[in-house]
Amino acid sequence: MECPICYTNEATYVINCGSTVEHVVCDTCEVTMRMKEPATTKGRILKCPMCRVPEKETGKRSAFSYEHELSKLYAPRPAPRPDAHLTQERLIQMFPSLAPYFFERASPHRLAREAAIAQAEAARRQAERQPFAAQVAPATRAAMRPPTIHNSFCQSGRRETGVCQTISKTKRKCTYSGCDKFVCRSCRQCLTH
Repeated sequence: MECPICYTNEATYVINCGSTVEHVVCDTCEVTMRMKEPATTKGRILKCPMCRVPEKETGKRSAFSYEHELSKLYAPRPAPRPDAHLTQERLIQMFPSLAPYFFERASPHRLAREAAIAQAEAARRQAERQPFAAQVAPATRAAMRPPTIHNSFCQSGRRETGVCQTISKTKRKCTYSGCDKFVCRSCRQCLTH
C-alpha cells in the first residue's frame, strides 16, 4: 500500500487516532509531519492528516523518527556573535555623528533642550485633560455644530391626495437635487418637480 501523502514510499506507520479504519503513512512523511507540530512535555504529538485528530498514544515509531526528533531537540544553538552587543565606543566608531550625544552629559544646550521638551510634554498633557470643546475657539464652535434636522411628515403632495398612506415622520429629503422637502420611503420625490 502506498503512502496517501507522497505516493512514493510504502505506508508502514499506523497513526493511533482512534479511527475504525487504520490511517497509515510512510516513515518519511511521519517524521516531516511530526516535526511541524509544537514540542510538548510528552514530545511532539502527531495529528492524523486524514481526520486531524491528535494521536492518543504514539505508535511504533522507527529509529529514524526518534533520532530526527532528538537531533532537533539537542541541536547546539549558535553562539551569539561578539558584535551583537554594541558598546558605546563601537557606536561612536560606526556613527561619528553620535559622539556629542555621549559626551555632553550636562552641557547647557542639552539641559535647555530637555527642559523645552519637558515643557511641551506638560502642555500636551494639559490639553488632553481639557474637553475638546474647550480647546476650540468660541468662533468656530458654532460652525462645528451639526445642522439640526427636524422630523416631518411626508411633504410629497401625495399625502394630501390620499395616495400616500404613511403616518410616521421622516428625515428623508426629496431625491430631486436642490429640493429641501421631506418625503417618505415609498414616495421618494415630491409632486412639484
